[in-house]
Amino acid sequence: MKIIYLQNIDGVAGSEKYFLALIPKLIDKSIDVTMYCVVKHKNKQNATEFLHLLEENNIPYVVQYVNSYGSIAIPYKINKFIKENAIDIVHTHLIYADFWGVLIKKLFNKKVKIVSTKHGYHEETYVKYCNTPKKLPKNLYYWLFKFTHKNIDYSYACSYGLKNFYEKGMLIKENSMDVIQHGFNYPDIPLFNESEYRFSNPQLIIVGRLIKRKGHHFVFEILPEICKEFPDLKLIILGSGELENELKALAKSLNIDKHIEFLGFKTEVAKYLSSSDVALVPSYSEGLPLVIFEAFNAKTPVVSFDSIGCNELIIDGETGFLAKSFDKTELLNKTIELLKNKALQKHFSDNGYAKLKTYFSLKRMTEDTYSYYIKVLK
Repeated sequence: MKIIYLQNIDGVAGSEKYFLALIPKLIDKSIDVTMYCVVKHKNKQNATEFLHLLEENNIPYVVQYVNSYGSIAIPYKINKFIKENAIDIVHTHLIYADFWGVLIKKLFNKKVKIVSTKHGYHEETYVKYCNTPKKLPKNLYYWLFKFTHKNIDYSYACSYGLKNFYEKGMLIKENSMDVIQHGFNYPDIPLFNESEYRFSNPQLIIVGRLIKRKGHHFVFEILPEICKEFPDLKLIILGSGELENELKALAKSLNIDKHIEFLGFKTEVAKYLSSSDVALVPSYSEGLPLVIFEAFNAKTPVVSFDSIGCNELIIDGETGFLAKSFDKTELLNKTIELLKNKALQKHFSDNGYAKLKTYFSLKRMTEDTYSYYIKVLK
């Protein structure tokens, strides 16, 4: 079985981490997998980190550098690679790759099977309409999504919440898409000097890009009340992004800047999580948020909004707390309640860790994906 994973690469985010985890396990099952990366010349430097990670993980890859994702040369060259290497399945990720896959199928190669994994939707639109998908605007992205889904052989979402969003948004017909939830193998965290990663007692943490969808501002706006209960508290912010200056200005205007540490992008996320008392996930919506997996592995209890993706991992009162989406009062109350209750923190962290190891495992995701390919080829 020969497969290429196809995506435009701009850096290292959720889908790239998914490739780095899954592809080596598929190779171990004697599947011939190549990562086909389409990279804009202007994004070459951003993509370099991912290419290095592919090399470190012994994942074969091909890079096609382009000026525009709209070039017809992209599907033409991909199809040339498909034919030269007798590829059985093109596994596409994100909307550009879906579109290239459809063009390959329609223009060059009717026999090749196209499989698509759905990781999300258009960023700004998803933020605005995640809870009201029936009001999705019928824009170019909407029609392109519908067109590609209709012409791809098989597709699956990474969460049931995403599939439900697509159905309610009239992007797909009911039961026309499958679901394979993510799974990862996280190593146990070795002993380390916690003082390097702990800035206060207690300590909160948010991990994620500094973009609107991650909802940092909800936490900033309730932090003054939290600090009344815990005057020495610090909120650790891991990640970088376009809203960094805006969030720093917000922190200053709320007079909470002394309680917030902006640390930027860090590789040792597990140690920062493990050194924190509670992880907050105030996202508008997610596919299936990796940060919750990471928190489970670090045995750090989570408070999250009851949003798409997050509510598939957090069972309220069992593996964490879910606050009603965008309800700052409920987010505040549940955060304070958890900070005050060490026994509840341990209850959540133990249950989350057990759920990660028993179901959200890389082995289960690999087996589900392998079985899916068998179904496709039959």
